[in-house]
Amino acid sequence: MDINGCLAFTAVVESGSFAAAARELGLPRSTVSARVAALETRLGVRLLRRSTRHIALTDDGEAWYASVGGAIATLREAERRGIAGAGVLSGTIRLSTPIDFSEALLAEAIATFIAAHPHVRIDVQMSNDVVDFVSGNVDLAIRGGAPGGNEAVARRIAGFRFGRYASPSHHGTNTLAFAAHLPRAKGSAAHVQTNSFALLKQLAIRGAGVAVLPAHLCTDALASGQLIEIDAENSDAEEIGLFIVYPSRRDMSTRVRAFAQHLTATLEAHFAQ
Repeated sequence: MDINGCLAFTAVVESGSFAAAARELGLPRSTVSARVAALETRLGVRLLRRSTRHIALTDDGEAWYASVGGAIATLREAERRGIAGAGVLSGTIRLSTPIDFSEALLAEAIATFIAAHPHVRIDVQMSNDVVDFVSGNVDLAIRGGAPGGNEAVARRIAGFRFGRYASPSHHGTNTLAFAAHLPRAKGSAAHVQTNSFALLKQLAIRGAGVAVLPAHLCTDALASGQLIEIDAENSDAEEIGLFIVYPSRRDMSTRVRAFAQHLTATLEAHFAQ
């Protein structure tokens, strides 16, 4: 389709003259006339009757204007909104987080961001799987321990110490394991394996076994006496990093980049406390 010809033609029809259309489009009158003539040649019909003072639509011109006028108006409105909305963030951000990531902390980051950018929508998917940004249609991820493939960009936000926790009344050899590449409890094969730290914590509290858990998730249970840390002074559990992960800096949209910066700042401020 000859878009330039259609724009020139509809401008002439709506403004009433080639001179007015030229002023509206910011083009020489001769260019507007040439574009309309080229459109007529392309279509093989006469669209306008011209005189020294007036123009009028032919039957073919009326039919063509009825066909394209609405579409051209839609294009103009889209351009107008684009210019008016320059700098306004909008669209969807798809975020992947671990299943047990702090809901309160995530809600704080999201709520403050959408309050500042109400045209942005955030789709949160919770999974402990390594993110495939392409097939999973993911823009950004929060990951601990395994930040992603070689092509992903990962920024470390914080580190977590892990410890071995159990109920004060537990004296058995049962172990409870997290189903991921994280520290495992020492001893025999796990009696329970899951991808939820929350479930492991509750199992440990109920005396089901010894669980390797992030220390910060056990603070309340330690304070209340529901859990004890086993051999804390000799613990050799490794520290696991928390990362913001994204496909590449080059492919990030403005809205994703802005949210990544906001999320990073929120997490860094929280874990610096």
